[in-house]
Amino acid sequence: MAGNIVVGVDIGGTKTQLLVARDGVVLADRTDATGSWRRHRLDEDAAALVAMVRDAAGGAEPAAIVVGAHGCDSTDQCRVFQEMIAARTGGAVLVLNDSELLLPAAGQAVGISVIAGTGSIAVARLPDGSMLTAGGWGWFLGDEGSASGLVRDAARAVRDALDRGQALDPLAQTLLELLDIDDPVRIGKTLAAEGSAAGIGRHAPALFAAAEGGSQLARGVIEAGGQALALLVRRLVDRGAKGGCVVAGGGVIARQPRLMRAFEAAVAEQVPGWAVTLLTTPPAFGAIRLAASLVRGDLPPQLPRPDSDRRMR
Repeated sequence: MAGNIVVGVDIGGTKTQLLVARDGVVLADRTDATGSWRRHRLDEDAAALVAMVRDAAGGAEPAAIVVGAHGCDSTDQCRVFQEMIAARTGGAVLVLNDSELLLPAAGQAVGISVIAGTGSIAVARLPDGSMLTAGGWGWFLGDEGSASGLVRDAARAVRDALDRGQALDPLAQTLLELLDIDDPVRIGKTLAAEGSAAGIGRHAPALFAAAEGGSQLARGVIEAGGQALALLVRRLVDRGAKGGCVVAGGGVIARQPRLMRAFEAAVAEQVPGWAVTLLTTPPAFGAIRLAASLVRGDLPPQLPRPDSDRRMR
């Protein structure tokens, strides 16, 4: 249906990108800090998001809105947020995990999406629409291979080296300077005081700089991060994920070739035959493609059905 306005939204852990398009032409491209509007209270978040959509669309009512939301890690979580958004707008609404935007952004319909950004998660859909996830546990328990997980694991590597009586590696020196402390014992408390994955993850570039500078500890942390991300893929394949392709994205893996190389090598070892692609297009364009598919009526069959025409009374 020509002329319909569609909206795609990528809600990441750090930033939110919102695109408005008509007939494949982007009319508006807006990026905001996720923390500036998201409160993790779904009714408030739905209202704030719809207000952002209407503002970006110049007051027009989109025919379809597709949202990829960080933190919507199950079908039920996505459904609740989807219903709350649909109740406030007149078009079709589909909410997915933010990683699920990677496949359509890369032109793929079926496979596994892996995000390594502020956090990390792997997501796939079974033919019956069931969502499979691995990872996504947050920096305290997991998120290996993400910005926050890599910084945490770098601190652990320094701790282990010192416990074995080894001299300070360049990675340790980097962390001390970065955190403005002079005692390695304070690394853990200082990182914990950052209070969030985004706060901890902002130090990740220093890990890669240390690796380029010759730190064997840093290189080992990055290799382990790539292997951990590949293990997420292996777990989904073991649980029935199909497609033969993995699309990786997120700020860390997209900007750090060393991590991407480690991930590719580990996937080749753990799930031979699966191809790995690094997404170079913003995931929000995957949301736009899915929104256009909603309007055309050819949404990939394994994705859940949208909500539509549920207005607040």
